[in-house]
Amino acid sequence: MKGKLRCIFKGHSLPVRTPVLALKLIMLLLIALQVSAVNNAQGLISLKSKHIAIDEAFKQIERRTTYRFYYSKEDFSSYKPLDIAIENASIDQALKVILGETDISWKIMNDTKVVLFKAGNKAVSPAAIIHGTITDSKGDPIPGVSVVIKGTTKGTTTGGNGTFTLEAADGATLVVSAIGFTTQEIKLTGEKELHIKLEVSSININEVVAIAYGVQKRVNLSGSVNTLNKAQIVNRPVTSLTNSLQGLIPGMVVMARPGDVGSDIGTINVRGRGNLGTSSPLYIVDGVPVTAGDFARINGSDVESMSVLKDAAASSLYGSRASFGVILVTTKKGKSGKPTVQYNGYYGFQKALVLPKWLGSYDYATLSNEAATNAGGTPVYNATQLDKIKNGTSPDSFPNTDWYSLALRNSAPITEHQVSVSGGGTTRYYFSGAFLKQGSLIPDKDLKRYSFRSNVESQVSEKLKVGTNLSFIRDEINSESGALSFVSLNRVTPLLVNKQSNGEWGSINGGVIDATLAKDNPVRMLQEGGRSSSGTNRFIGNLTGTYTPVKDLEIIGLFSYNNFNYDSSQFVNRMDPINNFNTGVPIASTAVTVNALGESWQNTTNLLAQLTAGYSKKIGKHSGQILAGTSFENNKARYIRVIRKNFVTNGLDAINAGSTDPLNTTAAGGIQQYALFSVFGRLNYTYNDKYILEANLRGDESSRFAPGHRWGYYPSFSGAWRIGQEDFMKNNRVIYDLKLRGSWGKLGNINNVGNYDFYDGLVSSTVGILDEKQQDGVSPGKLANPNLSWEKTTMANIGVDAGFLQNKLSLQLDVFHKVTNDILLQDASVPYEAGLTDNQLPSKNMGSVQNRGIELTLAYSDRIGDFNYSVGGNFSKVQNKILSLNNQGTDNINSYYIQRVGGAVGDFYMYQADGLFVTDAEVAKHAKQFSGTKAGDIKYVDQDGDNAITAEDRVVTGNDVPYLTYGLNASASYKNFDFSIIGQGVSGVKVYLESEASQAFFNGAGVKQYVLGRWTAANPDPNAAYPRVLRSAANSQNLQMSSFWLFNADYFRIKSLSIGYTIPDRVMQRAHMQKLRIYMSSNNPFTIRGDKRMKDFDPESASTRAGYPQLKSWSFGINLTL
Repeated sequence: MKGKLRCIFKGHSLPVRTPVLALKLIMLLLIALQVSAVNNAQGLISLKSKHIAIDEAFKQIERRTTYRFYYSKEDFSSYKPLDIAIENASIDQALKVILGETDISWKIMNDTKVVLFKAGNKAVSPAAIIHGTITDSKGDPIPGVSVVIKGTTKGTTTGGNGTFTLEAADGATLVVSAIGFTTQEIKLTGEKELHIKLEVSSININEVVAIAYGVQKRVNLSGSVNTLNKAQIVNRPVTSLTNSLQGLIPGMVVMARPGDVGSDIGTINVRGRGNLGTSSPLYIVDGVPVTAGDFARINGSDVESMSVLKDAAASSLYGSRASFGVILVTTKKGKSGKPTVQYNGYYGFQKALVLPKWLGSYDYATLSNEAATNAGGTPVYNATQLDKIKNGTSPDSFPNTDWYSLALRNSAPITEHQVSVSGGGTTRYYFSGAFLKQGSLIPDKDLKRYSFRSNVESQVSEKLKVGTNLSFIRDEINSESGALSFVSLNRVTPLLVNKQSNGEWGSINGGVIDATLAKDNPVRMLQEGGRSSSGTNRFIGNLTGTYTPVKDLEIIGLFSYNNFNYDSSQFVNRMDPINNFNTGVPIASTAVTVNALGESWQNTTNLLAQLTAGYSKKIGKHSGQILAGTSFENNKARYIRVIRKNFVTNGLDAINAGSTDPLNTTAAGGIQQYALFSVFGRLNYTYNDKYILEANLRGDESSRFAPGHRWGYYPSFSGAWRIGQEDFMKNNRVIYDLKLRGSWGKLGNINNVGNYDFYDGLVSSTVGILDEKQQDGVSPGKLANPNLSWEKTTMANIGVDAGFLQNKLSLQLDVFHKVTNDILLQDASVPYEAGLTDNQLPSKNMGSVQNRGIELTLAYSDRIGDFNYSVGGNFSKVQNKILSLNNQGTDNINSYYIQRVGGAVGDFYMYQADGLFVTDAEVAKHAKQFSGTKAGDIKYVDQDGDNAITAEDRVVTGNDVPYLTYGLNASASYKNFDFSIIGQGVSGVKVYLESEASQAFFNGAGVKQYVLGRWTAANPDPNAAYPRVLRSAANSQNLQMSSFWLFNADYFRIKSLSIGYTIPDRVMQRAHMQKLRIYMSSNNPFTIRGDKRMKDFDPESASTRAGYPQLKSWSFGINLTL
């Protein structure tokens, strides 16, 4: 209908014949809408809600009207939520309902601006438009700066030119913050134009860093110290604090060796292998030395800070135990204020990251035939049998048993709950308790961990502060099933029957009776083998007192009691023999005729008394600190092991219920004790916050050495130049902070010294037969060396700390050179005629090892509006070299390892494989190898050219220490969503898979799937994944230790992945809670492996077939703050 408009209104049609009339109607409609809006703004308010906070009611009115409220949020913090029912009320009527029972007054300005204020207080001014510019100390504009009105969620961010515009009331406080800069608060006093200059913060967000016997500002550090971002270790489904550190600190290699519940604690190595033995760091928790086991079991939620001291300057105050680095942990303490309750909990499940992939029965049988014919024998299985195996028509004789599905759980649950309470005034407290339960992949086995921590500090007087620090951790591991050996699980074949069709345990393997494998049936052992339990109690109690007699002088006393208690019990059941399925006659050799109970106890106590005095003073541009201290430590350990046999029934658990015959009882025990006395001191000097000098000295006296050799002294010196504070750097637009560090010092190692090595040892044993009876006595043990001394480490370090691009990008670079001398080795110069075994040879200081390396950490953080993100990475490269070994200059060869001057610790020493022989003619032309060598066997390189493969042809073929380690991390948040990821990897490392882990039919075991890629006459590939297949007895040629069995252990693994959502504040306020975050987390979800030959090979797992698999996990959890 051209020229005609129809308006529909309450069911009536109105023809509009001209556009002018239509325009008039539209204008009338707009006017009506405007009047409606004005009426709504000035007197038509409707609001119905129950249990609503007062300030939330104002927000609801703002959303529905043009009114805007101006008030101080603190004025309403003490009022409880209320029920509101308002309909078509004026603004005054609405405010009377909402504020009727409060002392809040209001004033309406400019029709729509409502100013609220407490009676007697000055009214908050209405909002005005504020314009601002934000620059750095050099005058450059800073984009992405957050500007928020304090106490509200109202705010904005600066643009690319550093400017912002914000509506804010006079008297309001603006919170101005940006990554890399110090946060400022600015109170408005009528300004309309603001010019704000932000100061650059320290390179790391943490301003103060824990160091030896104290703390220090990061900018004043002159040693090599790395700190941990504690957010990276919480809310992860891992049971070991050690394992959660992988990829986070450069130069610190964490080996997350898999283990069953309670055993997966991992190991740490800092800056390479420093000697030929143990190279583990010293762990200090709240000022007290603890064991690696104590450290691994600390709950990550209790950690406030963690520092890794890596050079001599940072570590020398720990003297004789600091050669391989020091890890300092400070646990959380209470803060003044009202009590804060936090709950962290998750539930998840764990699965094997990778399980060995074994061949099924048919492939196993065909390869058995091939191995037999390759050795010149006849096939093991005939065509009829192969047909039965393939079709599964005779399960009582030729089954296809999947032992993993029968013996292991597909997944195991894991859950943890942690609650903490903190707060206080003059007495501050932090209490936490946690419960962890982790199931094993082995059925009916689990770990339960109970932990409690109490940190209390009380300011008794102006000069005296006292505190207690208590922690208790109990682990309980219970297994209602028998001990499952992964060796036996991986050694059993798919052709062994688990249970026959008559319900009895299987006795047939591949069509024949096999008593050996039948007895070791892993499922039988699980169900009938016995039971076990173990428990550990770890208690650490610290008492501290801090006395400040005069200003700047602080005297701190510490007494610590550390007790470790371990108990275990394992009962091995008596088991009836398995019946021969063919005859029904019991097979005697499959029975376990004697049951037994073994129990163990261990108790270790460590006492520490420590006193330090520190004085600090600043005069003008000069500042200095002096620290002096002394400590005494005493450690005593006792253990007992008792085994008793022949119990009346399998149901008894009391050791005295077994046979009283002395031949059925075995007992052993021992006691170890040592003491350490120390004095130490430190001197710091700083001039003009630019030039820093530090000197340290520690002396240790140890009971492990003979008198006259007990003292060792460990000095260190370091300096730093804060170049970024120089005048010539102030106008630099790129470099915002720059510091050059250098250090030199000496450290010691006492870990490889026995408590009594300077005494001649005696061993209790049976020394002979007299009157037809065994006679107990003692025999010579380890020979003494009264001249034993410390292993000594000298280390030099140069480092750079830098910040770029307004400190959004930070860098930490360290280059170090480290030499350890006087390494303890067995003295092989003792004449052979002395008749001593290796364990009886005395120890002697005669080895030397060098480590040189570089470490780099990079991190970048920024913000784009509501999107915050950070990315970071670290890498370290270490070169190891043996400088000396012994007086004879000979090599130490141990199986497939060699220690040789000029080589590296961890060098593999074996034959160099050069592929596989393709033809017998090629074998004939090659250097003479081992007997029976044929086409398809491994070809070894004739290194010395004598036309024969002998022991002299062995060479170094790789190393088991990574040449390069690295870690990557990233995190991001957008409004209430957050995301984080951590990756870790190694490069330049090999793993030698021992015979049983890599070779087919070893000890009659199963065969891995990768063997299908073997060399055959039909596939004569010289680079095949596996040589011609043979049984172990005929396989001496290919069983030689060679580089063929070295596997590439390079990998990159996503260690942690987390996605979370934080419930909005307005929702939490209604629920009377501060914060609630829900999240999903995964551990080890993804791996890229360097090795492509064996797809079921995990580079972090053990090199044998005995190991528990590495785990991956998924969990869901919450973080709640009340």
